[in-house]
Amino acid sequence: MPEVPEAIYQRPSDYDLEHVGDTEDVEFFVSLVRRLRPQRVLELACGNGRVTLPLAEAGAQAGFDVVGLELVPEMLAAAREKVSAASPEVRERLTLVEGDMRAWQAEQPFDLIVTPCSSMCHLLTLEDQLAAWRRAYQNLAPGGRFVVDVVMADLGAYADSFLRRPRELVEIDLDTCDEASGTRLLRYKTTRYLAHEQRARIRFLYEKYVREAQPEHSLSDFESHVYYPRELELLYRHTGFEVETVYGDYRGRELRPSSPQMIFVGKKQGQESV
Repeated sequence: MPEVPEAIYQRPSDYDLEHVGDTEDVEFFVSLVRRLRPQRVLELACGNGRVTLPLAEAGAQAGFDVVGLELVPEMLAAAREKVSAASPEVRERLTLVEGDMRAWQAEQPFDLIVTPCSSMCHLLTLEDQLAAWRRAYQNLAPGGRFVVDVVMADLGAYADSFLRRPRELVEIDLDTCDEASGTRLLRYKTTRYLAHEQRARIRFLYEKYVREAQPEHSLSDFESHVYYPRELELLYRHTGFEVETVYGDYRGRELRPSSPQMIFVGKKQGQESV
């Protein structure tokens, strides 16, 4: 993962604006923990708690504990602020920790480790990917599961990168508004795909409008590893997991050519822990 985080992760409030109305993935992971009934859940790259807090709310109801691991101090501080406003029952079930998914070692094993929102795409090298998968395996109890959620490769969006003179077209890919604060966020995006590295080089350009004030402009350069299904399966197999299930979206449908997501569930061999 980069030593200096992308600019958007240094602005947690803008990150929340980007995800206004995003509930499908949250509902998927809450449904998953309710179905699997773990005792201990770890979320890798938990950010500012967008998924973590709902998981902890489910934990307060069902009696399981949640740990959120995050590397970026600004995001972790924002998550802690949200936790401070939560109910005592939720605060009792949730622990937030600063750490790197490639190296962080738990004192007690987990029954379930999840990483939503394509967080694993920040791992740009095979060495980093293997380190994260191996550490997840080590942090799981026998029979525990490791769930990775990443976007399906959008080859159509990468097509201009294959021209003899690669083009980077600008598109508006997000227009969202927080009605409570009167804040509107426009996000422009350019994408270049580096096929030899399986890497998408993305530039986000932001315009934020807060009522009648002059718009704020910001920029975030973003490099993302592009995963493919068999590559993910190999990462699981190579690090000792059995691939138990693969979903193509947050509704739990099977993986297809048109699927928007790749959600892999890998299981650590051994006696069931949940």
